[in-house]
Amino acid sequence: MAAPHDLQGKVALITGASRGIGRAVAERFAREGVRLAICARTEEELAHAADELRAHHHADVLAVKANMTRLNDIRRFVASAVKKFARIDILVNNAGGAHVGGILSTGDDAWEYHINVKLLGYIRMAREVVPHMKAGGGGRIIHIIGMAGKDPSPLFMVPGVTNAALINFTKSLSRELEPDRIAVNAVHPGTTDTPLTVETFAATAAALGKTPADIRRAAEGATGHGRLATGEDIAGVVAFLASNAAEFINGTSINVDAGRSSGLW
Repeated sequence: MAAPHDLQGKVALITGASRGIGRAVAERFAREGVRLAICARTEEELAHAADELRAHHHADVLAVKANMTRLNDIRRFVASAVKKFARIDILVNNAGGAHVGGILSTGDDAWEYHINVKLLGYIRMAREVVPHMKAGGGGRIIHIIGMAGKDPSPLFMVPGVTNAALINFTKSLSRELEPDRIAVNAVHPGTTDTPLTVETFAATAAALGKTPADIRRAAEGATGHGRLATGEDIAGVVAFLASNAAEFINGTSINVDAGRSSGLW
């Protein structure tokens, strides 16, 4: 996908940006001259990501350690970004996790954690940035959600439920904010080669009595490309949605799964 050229100088907040898809999005935005506020829970990984973004792309980066299950952390992250950059143009909600297990193997703690970190985390981040986007005359909110929200599986029940709720949230929020020129869209990655996916392969293999290599081979063979998606595959779509080329796109969910899903929506 060709690089947008209208993102120079924009301010983007990215959650879960120390590795995986969030890190790839930060790299893509940095190449476009976007000023970045990034957060993650692990301070050492976050600092390393920020240092590399500065070294490789001369990016203007604010790194804030924050846990998306904590409202005070979310407010501190947003306030720090506004203090440094005086505006917010783009929010990429990406922080989350994965859980493998069905109804009997999943306790309340797992449900509550994933609802807090992903569903409530995305809602709270949006709620905190919207006043600043309104003050700036508009903005873009992009949710990284995941295919489990559209393609239910008993092994991925927890992310499926939280992701499905986020699809609904994306659509309803897009309608509320349309008069304010704030577009809200979602990106649904297929199986993407990230550290979190490696962890998920291990948990899935244990649940099915297979090896992680077995699970990876099956995932790689599920598309005509014969490979997993990369973070860059996802980041290219995020950059497009953040750019002026996507000005007339709102309330849409885009699958980035090489056509793996057979659903109509």
